[in-house]
Amino acid sequence: MAIDIADDTYIGANISMVSAVFRDESRWRAWWPDRILSVYNDRGEKGLRWTVTGEFIGSSEVWLEQAHAGVVVHYYLRVDPTVEGSTTQRRDFTGSPRAQRYVSKLRHRQVTSWKRIIWQIKDDLELGTDHSHHGAA
Repeated sequence: MAIDIADDTYIGANISMVSAVFRDESRWRAWWPDRILSVYNDRGEKGLRWTVTGEFIGSSEVWLEQAHAGVVVHYYLRVDPTVEGSTTQRRDFTGSPRAQRYVSKLRHRQVTSWKRIIWQIKDDLELGTDHSHHGAA
């Protein structure tokens, strides 16, 4: 996979509250408008696994782990970019410096986007507000 991201973030909130945020499909569209997500493993309050098509093709997961007075949100994104104009055809990359820079920029953009999303959720749940459905990305 060209992009392989793993992230763990602690949120000081009840697991059912955190789970409810990730189970809201309208949030997925706001967070990831260029991805088409299809749930292939619904783990209840423990999270979701998706197949990803659209801008990328591969898989993604949010795994929620109870930890002390809160939850550790484990996030995984394992995808390849798709060919322009396709939602399902993987783009092939050479080992050229140009291709490596392109993949590096894509990966950085995905990491930065995820951090904005998860920190907004964390702030909303820990501070008792809920604005994360307004598109934290």
